[in-house]
Amino acid sequence: MKKMCYNIRRRRCDMYNGIQKIEEIIEYIEAGLTSEIDYEALASRMTLSVYEFRRVFAFIVGCPLSEYIRKRKLSLAACELMTNPNISIREISERYGYSTLSSFSKAFSEYHGFPPTACQKEGHEISLFPRPKFEWNIQGGEKQAFQIISDTAFSIKGYCALSDYTDTCCCEKVWNDFYELEKDKDLSEDTIFVSYHDEKGKVKCCIGERTSKLTESTDTDTVPECKWLSIKMNTTDDDIVNRKYNTLLYEILPSAKLKRKEGVPTVEVYPRDMSEDNFEWEIRIPIEKE
Repeated sequence: MKKMCYNIRRRRCDMYNGIQKIEEIIEYIEAGLTSEIDYEALASRMTLSVYEFRRVFAFIVGCPLSEYIRKRKLSLAACELMTNPNISIREISERYGYSTLSSFSKAFSEYHGFPPTACQKEGHEISLFPRPKFEWNIQGGEKQAFQIISDTAFSIKGYCALSDYTDTCCCEKVWNDFYELEKDKDLSEDTIFVSYHDEKGKVKCCIGERTSKLTESTDTDTVPECKWLSIKMNTTDDDIVNRKYNTLLYEILPSAKLKRKEGVPTVEVYPRDMSEDNFEWEIRIPIEKE
């Protein structure tokens, strides 16, 4: 009974800390909507890599980070135009980070359904995207299957590129370029390894084959020796994958008295042939003891 009470208190504490952290993240983003947002700092506040943070944020908030920022900016821009008839549209567009008036007008019209010039006239309803509100939701534990594996250092040789927050699906452009440039045809193995490194607020995504030769180059990434929490997946549906990352990082790790090891990339492992439905692939999170 004493142990059960301790576990309940621990789960409540983990949940409270998690809610506190995401609320702090939202405050930080809201304060930075008219300036430059440091995405690496956001991820660091939640002790995650930028890649993991983008996955978890999309699950918790219900939309990708880039979409949240875009909708909040356009919502606030409309509110300012409606409440301040003396402010210029150009001033508003610059305040919310648009490089040209035309790009702002286009984005505004697509979101609200009318141009910003009409917003300063009465009779138009704006589409306000509100800040999220978080509530406690304590659920019973569910059985989770995973492995802890040890692995030596290795390199991933293939194609590396940066993904910034504007990618709605994290690293989607890097994957598209990998296939469009036919880098997959250079692979000699049946397994594709992918690493996700933080790099100045962006995600450096490296896709290729595993090699024991540890080299550094523009098309190679080195993964250090590490222990990993490994879990198998049978879907690439973004919503499900985002949920699984949240489960791994905020349920499984604390419950197993483990934590994410900093300075080591997240790794995913795929079959080279992904044409089959429900093909199996793997998520690896670098870990150490709490």
